[in-house]
Amino acid sequence: MLRVGIVGVSGFTGLELVKLLLHHPWVEIDYLAARSHVGQPLSDVFPSLKNICDNIIEPIDENKCVNLDVVFLALPHGVSMELVCKLFGKVRIIDLSADFRLPKDLYEKWYKPHLCPDLIKEAVYGLPELNRQKIKKASLIANPGCYATASILAVLPFLDIIESDIIIDAKSGVTGAGKTLREDLLFSEIEASFKAYSPASHRHQPEIQNVLSLTEPVNVTFVPHLLPINRGILATVYAKLKSFFDEAFLFEKLQKFYINEPFVRVSKNLPKINNTSGTNYCDVSFALDKENNRLIILSVVDNLLKGASSQALQNMNIMFGLKEEEGLKLKPHYP
Repeated sequence: MLRVGIVGVSGFTGLELVKLLLHHPWVEIDYLAARSHVGQPLSDVFPSLKNICDNIIEPIDENKCVNLDVVFLALPHGVSMELVCKLFGKVRIIDLSADFRLPKDLYEKWYKPHLCPDLIKEAVYGLPELNRQKIKKASLIANPGCYATASILAVLPFLDIIESDIIIDAKSGVTGAGKTLREDLLFSEIEASFKAYSPASHRHQPEIQNVLSLTEPVNVTFVPHLLPINRGILATVYAKLKSFFDEAFLFEKLQKFYINEPFVRVSKNLPKINNTSGTNYCDVSFALDKENNRLIILSVVDNLLKGASSQALQNMNIMFGLKEEEGLKLKPHYP
């Protein structure tokens, strides 16, 4: 059995990790910690867990972390790296923040000064479909962002046949903003409305561009939008094709790229958010604008799961040589 801890358990991604790990046959949850609600049962913070997980939330203690096999860090950006600096090399870490996703210069441009920049090169970007072999040996996983997961998985199969300028129009449910109380996230502000935010200045833009530029530089214009729903992301990618390709060729290319990937589903039907809600799946499809020789790629993920917590669990399974689907055979919340 793997001894597992979650630091930052009082947030949405921490909650999802608990729910997933409770059903994992090779895991024992030994440590739940947070910066808030210390001393309270987790089921007081999330009453849905009453009689399911009544563990007491403990203070963050690095000495308890080092006695674990793996620790999930579900802490805010800028906070997580403080603990990673102390824990690296003592326990395997899966970090759900952005603190180790970007090179130092990009991170400090978009976030804040980094406390342990030497560890950035030690981190493996935890997108299994891209870095599975590196994940197996990793001591530190930088779990991808939710928008980045949906966008990168959409583009990767076609990266060699599209022009370098890519436009991504993405929509997310409100849980993507976390539990922080904000006026612009009140029910009266969100319900029956729809808006764009942070156009061309969202922090996932450099993450997406950095990953997609690993072999050849690309330019990404990224515009996120807020949907009046709890969870889910739909990313629509617009990219000019380098030459003409018909639908049959493009579909075969997409199918072949993901043929051995257990959590990417390819279909000719355009994806819908509720088809992946509550699962670790990413659904990908496309449309071809023949008049303009432009490829329109669409992908959907659950922002809290494949976009965060279940992808983190997928990474854990890979790190410890377990079956990749272990604990992740989840059924969609449909309708």
